[in-house]
Parts: sequence; structure tokens; C-alpha cells
Amino acid sequence: MSEIGNFLLLTTMCLSVIGLSFVFYVIPAKAGIHKKSLFYRLDSRFRGNDNYLITCPFYIAASCTILAFFTLVYAFIISDFSLQNVFLNSSTLKPLIYKIAGSWSSHEGSMLLWFCLLQIVSCCYIFLLEDNRLKFLSIIILSAIQLFFSSFIYFTSNPFNVFSFVPKEGLGLNPMLQDIALSIHPPLLYLGYVSYVVPFTIVCASMSFSYPLTSFPRKRESINDRRLLKTFSNIGILFTTIGISLGSWWAYRELGWGGFWFFDPVENISLFPWLSGMMLHHSIIVTTKTGRMQNWTVILSIITFLLVIFSAFLVRSGFITSIHSFAFSPERGIYLLGIFLIMGIGSIGLYTITSLRGNALALTKQSQEANRDCHSHFRGFAMTNCGNSILLGNIFLLLSLIVLIAATLYPPIYSLFDDKSIIISETFFVNNFIIFVIPILGTIGLFTTRSSIKKHIIILILSLIITYLISLKVTFSVISILTIIASIFLMLHNIHYLLVKTNYCRNRLKASNASMILGHFGFALISFSITMNTLLQSEMDFTGRVGISKTFNEFKVTLQNIKFAQGKNYYRQIAEFWLEDNSRNITILKPENRLYIVEKSLSQESDIYSYLSYDLYAVLSNIDGDIIHAKIYYKPTMSFIWLGIILTASGFFIALIRKNSS
Repeated sequence: MSEIGNFLLLTTMCLSVIGLSFVFYVIPAKAGIHKKSLFYRLDSRFRGNDNYLITCPFYIAASCTILAFFTLVYAFIISDFSLQNVFLNSSTLKPLIYKIAGSWSSHEGSMLLWFCLLQIVSCCYIFLLEDNRLKFLSIIILSAIQLFFSSFIYFTSNPFNVFSFVPKEGLGLNPMLQDIALSIHPPLLYLGYVSYVVPFTIVCASMSFSYPLTSFPRKRESINDRRLLKTFSNIGILFTTIGISLGSWWAYRELGWGGFWFFDPVENISLFPWLSGMMLHHSIIVTTKTGRMQNWTVILSIITFLLVIFSAFLVRSGFITSIHSFAFSPERGIYLLGIFLIMGIGSIGLYTITSLRGNALALTKQSQEANRDCHSHFRGFAMTNCGNSILLGNIFLLLSLIVLIAATLYPPIYSLFDDKSIIISETFFVNNFIIFVIPILGTIGLFTTRSSIKKHIIILILSLIITYLISLKVTFSVISILTIIASIFLMLHNIHYLLVKTNYCRNRLKASNASMILGHFGFALISFSITMNTLLQSEMDFTGRVGISKTFNEFKVTLQNIKFAQGKNYYRQIAEFWLEDNSRNITILKPENRLYIVEKSLSQESDIYSYLSYDLYAVLSNIDGDIIHAKIYYKPTMSFIWLGIILTASGFFIALIRKNSS
């Protein structure tokens, strides 16, 4: 397996050099030295050898990467412990699903998965791209990315390194990673991240020859290739949202802390591309419809993919300390930082040069008007204009991204100059995020539904009344009150907008309106539910023997039984709790401790029972003889948090699959 995998990686490197060498066709053409170069012949459709000369090396290189990844997966399936990566992350006792998931549980395997998905997305983009010049330039850019990451994996993160001997058994997979949600979390998250390579490539390729998308030789191709920018941006935000949400769901169920987001540095870093991708998603909507915000679209297309690479550097270099970090490796960090700097300087420099020459990228038919408008967004600023409201929302998202990056990077940078270490608390992140969430909620409610001032006032009064009724049973802080008012305000606006657009349920709703309503309503529901969860949640430490009962909120908690059992690759120690409410309804929770046979490590498995309005959550701390130590949590509105995420993701999904009329 080692020989096959290394051969495929080396082949990818060599073929990417061939693809990158096509730049020597472009430089003479750009300089006017060779006007009959291949690049200029591409003004017509590919014919004969030109097609194969350009596309075949790229497709073969991508195929080699994909085969290399499946070679690694096969090595995990057959338990080939001659590979160090398989030995460290699998065992013969593992279920098949976790053997496969083990292939991307390490730094080396996850980087190969990341690169494999990047190649798949790149091939789809090149295959769908119709304009020949843009395809030619895109292959050069993507070949450079191929070369960077294939060499990074081969020289610093090779998953095909072998032992001089063959161990009989592996060390197994970290018990905390043996979860279905976490098994599919990395592929979905990585698919979202790497999809942003397409907007990055489109804008860089277009700017390389000051080549506006509106001047494509064929109108049909212009429309199609413009759609690719929007399509892959939608894929990026959809799968990034799903991937991050699955990670949050896993943390809630598996870590035993009773929370779903801890503002750990790696969790914060995952939001860097997500926030930038959210801005790009909305910017593209305005650009394709009105021709405005083109510079926003171009810059965000560049910045979002650069943030993907920068995030990989932070997580995989050891620069930040986190429970999610991979093994510390300065060599990997230097290499990734080098890739980030090369691509960052190249792309931003290209944009700067193009802008200075007065050839800013045009993405729609109204290119000349839009270019003039790009530099005067605030001239005659009308908040009833949907484009201006999206611009305002993007400004708030940008500010929240800057605060998040600064707060995440400040502790490690501070430690470089001082022996002391500092930790920024979760409270800081929560308070600073709410500062931006509240105006975003208000902006969406006020300016995207195009309601009259009278309707705004009526909806605001209803929001205040509902908030007042809630406050009769809940103690609020000022920030909490504002968040709840803004969330309810946006939800009511979306309900009203839905009724208006469907003529009070008599007409069919357009896909574009459905996408917007679901996304915005889901965001408001998430904000409302998280605020209520923070205000109303409670917990209890339970210590006692079988038969002991304690009171927790409105529940009588009784330790009913302790049982022992054996799973396929672990031993189970199960505590059975009965929670009886005032109506004498009983909820049974069975948290357990697991001792994994191969790993020889202890893992706590929580048990959660979800009602519509709250979750009951139990996790064992430890068992001392016949005395149980456990935590019982009351977690309100959790179902609504997950529902809000599903609605938001559904909005992105509809935006992706709906017929694009732009």
C-alpha cells in the first residue's frame, strides 16, 4: 500500500508541474511577443490536441490524488498495520464505519481527504467551465494549488509512511472520535471549505488578463460561467454550515459538558471561512442581480479561500492550543504559512494591479455602471434598497470576523513576547458577538422584507409584547432583552413576508423567496433559542448510592440501578436514573462509562432525552465503589436550536438547487 500511495502522490506532483508550465504560454501572449500562442487560439473551441494537452494532465493528477486517498481507506479496511497511520488510528476490533473514519482522524489522513475533495471540486469546475481562455487560466492556477498541497502532503504529512516491521495489532481510534456524527463531520466540513477554491480561481483567472466575465465570446457561456461562481459559493456555505453544526452536535452529545459551543480556538477558527463565506453568499446575490458590490464579491472570493488555508495553518501548526488541535509540527506550519503568503500576495497583488489599471472585474451585464457604483455605495444611500441592506449586513459580519480573528490570535501572539499566558473567556466572545448579532437581526427584519413603516411598527409592538410576557417568568439582562426582541421581530417579519408572497397561502412561493425566508427565520430562531437556553439552563451534581433521590428543578432524580455490560470493543458501566416531574411522568436516562479494550482508555457517554421545549441530559463523572458521581443538566430550547440550523441549511440548499435566472 505504501508504494502505491507514494507513487500516486509523486505522479500528482509531476503532473501538476506540467499544468503549471502552461503559464509560459500566457506570459509571451500577455507581453505581446507571440500573438499566435496557444492562449490566443483558445478564443475558439478546443480542437484536437489542444484540448488533451491542457486538460488531460490536470484530470490525471486529480485522479491520482483520489486513488491515493482510497488506497489509504483500503489500508484501514484490511488493517494494514505496516502503515504507521493505520497502526496509530485503527485496530482489528473496530467496526467497519470507524475503520473508514480512522483514515481521516489523523492530521495526515485528514489532509489527504481535504486535498482529495479539493481535486474533485476542481475537476467539476473545469468540466463545467465553457470559456476556453478562462479554463486555460484556471488550470494553471489550480495546478499551482495541486503542486503546493501534493508536495506538502508528500514531504511533511505523508500518510503512507511505513514501519520496518509489521505490528500484529493497532493502537485503535480515540474513543471520543468513535461517533457517527464526527465520522461524517470532516468530509462535509472540508467539502464546504474547498468549494471556495472555485470563486478564488474564477476571479484570479479573470483578472490575470483583465478579462471581465461579461466579455466572454459567447453569451451562453458567459451566463453559465457566471453561475459557477454563485453555485460553488452556495455549495461552500451549505456544507460549511452542515459541517460546523455536526461538530457542535457531536460536542453536545459526546464531551459531557452539557454545552454545544465553547469558543475553543479551533471552534472559533472554523468560523473564519464561514463568516467570510456568508458575506460572499450575500454579495454575489447583489452582484448578479444589480451589478453592484462587485469589488466586495471579488475581494471576498479571494479572502474566503485564503482564510481556509490560514485556518489550516493555525490548526495544524501548533500555533494555537486547543483540545481539537493536531500534533505540533513547526515544519508543517512553516510550509502552510508559505503557501498562504504566496497565494495571498499573488491574488491580492493581482487585484490591486487590476484595480489600479482601471480594469476592475465585471461580473454582470451592467459592468460599466456597476464599476462606477462600486466606489460610491454610500452616495444616496437608501435603506429600502435590498442591496444597501445587504451591504450594511456585510459590514456587521466583517466587524464580527475581525473581532473573532483578533480575539483568537491575541493569546498566542501575546505568549510569543511574554512568558505569561492569557485566556480570553467565553463571556468575552458571547458579549462581543451579540453586539453584532442584534443589528444584523434588525437590519434583516427592517430592510429585506420591504414592509411599510406602519407594518414595521405593528411588528415591533408585537415583539415587545411577546418579550414582556416572557420576562414575567425569566430574568433578563439588557443584552438578552435586545437579542430576544430583535429575534422575534425578524421571525414575525418573515412570517408576514411569507403570507404576503403567497397571497395568504393561496399562491405558490418562489424558490428565491423560500430560500430567504428559511435562512433568515432559521437564523432568528437560533439567536432566540441560544439566548433562552443561556438564561434558563441549570445543572445538578448527583452523588449517592442506588435508591437515593434528590430534587432538581421540578424533577425528583432517583438512581435506580447500576449495570455492567460488554460491547464489541469496550466494557460498559451503566447508571440508570429516573427523573419524575410534578405530573408523575418519568424520564429514564442511562449514562455510561466505557472502557475500550484496545485503547485501554475510559470514555464517558452521556444520555439525552429530548422533549420539544427542553432536553434532560445526564453524564457520569466517576463511580467510587457503590457511590455514583454524575451531573444532571436541564437544557431548554435545544430542539429549537437544531431546528433553526436545519432551516438555515435548508435555505442554502434551496438557493443551490433552484433554477438560476441570472
